Amino acid sequence: MQSVSLKNKIEPLIVTIANIVARGSHLLFFLVIGNKYGASDTTDVVLYLLAPLTVLTAVASGAAESVIMPAFHKTDNIDTARYLFVYAVKKITIFILPLSLLIILIFSAINKHFDFWMIAILLPTPLFGSLAAFKIGVLNASNKFRLAVLGPLFGGIAAVSFLVLAPVNMYCFGLSFLLFELCKAGGLYFFKDLTQGGRPLQNDAGDKIIRWGVKNTKLQVISSLILALVYPVDIWFAGTLETGSITFVEYANRLWNIVPLLFVGHIAITYASLSKAASGKVSKNALNIHRIAVRYLILGLGLSLTVILISHSISRLLFGFGEMSIHQQNILADLLNSYLLGAGMYVGGLVYVRAMSAMGRVDLLLAVACLGLLCNIICDAVFVRLIGVNGIGLATSAVYTCNFFALAYLYEKNRKRKYVAI
Repeated sequence: MQSVSLKNKIEPLIVTIANIVARGSHLLFFLVIGNKYGASDTTDVVLYLLAPLTVLTAVASGAAESVIMPAFHKTDNIDTARYLFVYAVKKITIFILPLSLLIILIFSAINKHFDFWMIAILLPTPLFGSLAAFKIGVLNASNKFRLAVLGPLFGGIAAVSFLVLAPVNMYCFGLSFLLFELCKAGGLYFFKDLTQGGRPLQNDAGDKIIRWGVKNTKLQVISSLILALVYPVDIWFAGTLETGSITFVEYANRLWNIVPLLFVGHIAITYASLSKAASGKVSKNALNIHRIAVRYLILGLGLSLTVILISHSISRLLFGFGEMSIHQQNILADLLNSYLLGAGMYVGGLVYVRAMSAMGRVDLLLAVACLGLLCNIICDAVFVRLIGVNGIGLATSAVYTCNFFALAYLYEKNRKRKYVAI
């Protein structure tokens, strides 16, 4: 019993450290970009075109995280699990490329940022990102948390190596993002445990699980799409400001996400426990969701306030060796602070998101996503007019604050109902 208890305490720490190392390579990727390219028209154009494509990757990631694990825990039959995985991958592969082309053409036409070769380079990125997201979902569902971080690690190392060696031009800059997603997916698909096909259970239980998985995948895709639109909205508003604003928003987004990164190991393992509770494999009473969410909120808030106090020093330390001027470093630090105000709320809200995903209440997550998008558009429009680019970060913090209280209310209202409807 003591060895099991010790393992349960150490496992989140190991997973967190592994994630920090893996995502650290991704952060290093953006540090190299910032020091080599700075914040200019070139970086603005590439990041503007990339923004709508990140939506598609976020949609796939949201569907994988919210559907695959609960579906796996509903069945001990490996063929059913494989069937669901392959179904998701096939759907993504069929629809992602034409949808990517349509989205990027519309987005480029809005601000007249059209470049044929850049579009061709960036177009496959959401395909590889989506395939990686589903594989990570499978590995986490199989409790292989440590393996799930290898993809981002490989992608980060490959992209950083390419950026260091490649000449400074727009196409090399865009190609580095494609290389990151390609190597991330390639690193993950070395593990072939659930990529070999499979047939569903030929009985009512198997059919119910398949129908539940397919239905919730569709709902989660819509929910993730609406939630992911927050970022392109931010980028669009940044595009109305001075040169470099789009780049500052991208850099600040990468930096403030270090805060939730420190909790990702604990949240991934908590989600696995929630999913097992929903399937009846562990006691639901052992999981106090409100207590976990508030604890993460307080820790996230404390860490965020600490970073805010030293943000200007961090900006100079990370971006003081290249093309970014001191003035630009100060702009980035101030924008980072505005994002960090809502980081604690975001971390706490993730617990409720995972809880309701495990409960099968993807419809509630869809409602919160719609609320968040509406709140973001209104706050961006107001805050950007008042305080410029910092208003984008402040709007994001306001959205995460609203989402946290909405998720807490909806979870409390629904937690005593039947956990999963299949």
